This record gives sequence, C-alpha cells and structure tokens, in this order.
Amino acid sequence: MAATSCIEVLMYEWSWYQGQRSGTVQDVNREVCNAADRGVAVRVIMHNEAKGRHLGKLNRRTAGALERHGVKVLMQPQQRVLHAKVFVFDGKVALVGSHNISNRSVGSNIECGVMLDDEKAIEKIRSVFDELWARGIKAPQVDAFEAVSQS
Repeated sequence: MAATSCIEVLMYEWSWYQGQRSGTVQDVNREVCNAADRGVAVRVIMHNEAKGRHLGKLNRRTAGALERHGVKVLMQPQQRVLHAKVFVFDGKVALVGSHNISNRSVGSNIECGVMLDDEKAIEKIRSVFDELWARGIKAPQVDAFEAVSQS
C-alpha cells in the first residue's frame, strides 16, 4: 500500500546510489521520490555533520537528490546527534528500526525494525518529528568537489 498524503522520515544516514539497479537500497530512494512526484508531502530530517565529514557528505548529497523531487529536507543542528531511523506513512503507520538507508544496512548488517499502527504511539512520534522540524536547518548544498568525489 502506497502513502497517499504524507511521509515523514527521521534518518541518521541516508545514502544515494546514482544509477543502481533494482534490488538495492536505491529502490527505497526511488519510491520516496515517486511518492513526492505524485503529490505526497514528504518531509525528511537527517543527521548533520561538519562539511568535511563523510556522513555529512552522504546526507547532503541525498538531500540534494530528494529536493530535486520536491521533498522537503532539513538537517538536525550539530549540537545533538540525530540517530533515529523512523518512517511515518500518512500519519497512520510507522516503521521504527535500527537500519539506515544504506546498502550496508540492508545487505550485510543485522538490523531490526517494528511496524506500528497504534494511534497514540504514532501521535507521539509525529510530535517529536514536528519539534525537530521546528529546530531543523536547511540542508547545505553539496559543492562540486563533493559531488564529483562521491560519484
């Protein structure tokens, strides 16, 4: 069942693999972009690191790719680590787990996730999301050197 109104995501690491075929984590990336393309309101908050750090580069690259599809992306200010991995679909179903959006998490790590449909639990998750959204910062753009070095 596809989301019809909104998707909200909290993510520590979100990797974008340009050109990867189906059967990889890039399927998740394509589905999120497809949802935004069909009018689903998608908001994402990712962990932020200093410009030169590897994870910061990965997340900024992904932010740029998602934003090209109309996804609204903010970064958690650097004072605290955003280590959550949460998807909320249409405010009705949440996936809460340990997995980042990366080939390593999907292909080789041992990860665990739980699907929730409890209304009160999802209200609490969305409340935390909204609090973080209010304090988030716009994703810095990937500079040309970072873009080339990550291709």
